[in-house]
Amino acid sequence: MNEELINQIVRRILSEPSLQGLLQGNGGQEGNQTVRAEALVLLNYVSDFPRVLTAVQRQWGANYKLSILPSDQVFTAKPVLPAGMSWTTVQDAMGKSDWQKLILPTCSPNTLAKAALGIRDNPICEMIGRGISKGCSIELVTEYLGLTAQTPQAYRDLYEGYLKKVQTYGFILRETLGEDCTFTSDNRTVPVLQGTSIGRTVQQQIIHPEQTSWSCEQKQTALYAECISTQRGICFEKKFLGDKQAYSFPEDSKIFVKQGTVISPLARDTLKLRRIELCIEKEAGRQ
Repeated sequence: MNEELINQIVRRILSEPSLQGLLQGNGGQEGNQTVRAEALVLLNYVSDFPRVLTAVQRQWGANYKLSILPSDQVFTAKPVLPAGMSWTTVQDAMGKSDWQKLILPTCSPNTLAKAALGIRDNPICEMIGRGISKGCSIELVTEYLGLTAQTPQAYRDLYEGYLKKVQTYGFILRETLGEDCTFTSDNRTVPVLQGTSIGRTVQQQIIHPEQTSWSCEQKQTALYAECISTQRGICFEKKFLGDKQAYSFPEDSKIFVKQGTVISPLARDTLKLRRIELCIEKEAGRQ
């Protein structure tokens, strides 16, 4: 057994809530209440939120106090949370340094690719990067990757490679939310979907995944199409400013937006965290 595998096993054992209670000297109990560790649920958009949230609560709610960090799309949809789960803001999530577990129940292809490649350009990916850096227990469900047996083999191989990569970071992979079934790390292709090279069938729900194929140059071109740089700062021309755009601006910069521009709450948190000054243009000038 190599040293890295031993380290992963030790980190997962130490992250268990029952052991946390013992280490704190209360035997996992505080009075008559079970002490629950805190888990951060990183939630991408899907269509069947009631089923997802109920399954997350059933799977992890007994052992963890669950806080939900939504993507912009999830925040707009704002599904009703089951009892015992609560929303959290980007600022609060990033301000807490001791999350015992990170859970990705609806991981998108975009999020998986960025996690594997170490890209941290939005709050969800930033929290994943921090979790990896600190050795947190991270569980990822592959059910919503949106790949099928009709997906070209080379494209499936690409994402199976990403899954194998995050396993080397210590991720625990689950096929579905409804089953207590995890993948093991070995030298074979990781089973992701129907028709993989090792022939294991996993029922997948087909969704429309986020765009994942843009190069860095294309992303910069898209950003410049939305913004005009001036000596006074950056003029944002679009009518909606979301969290992805907020992460694209340089830190310690100044952004001018037109009156009536819709700014998502997550984007406001990100601008504040990255020390970006937000200015609203007047009709006859800027303020």
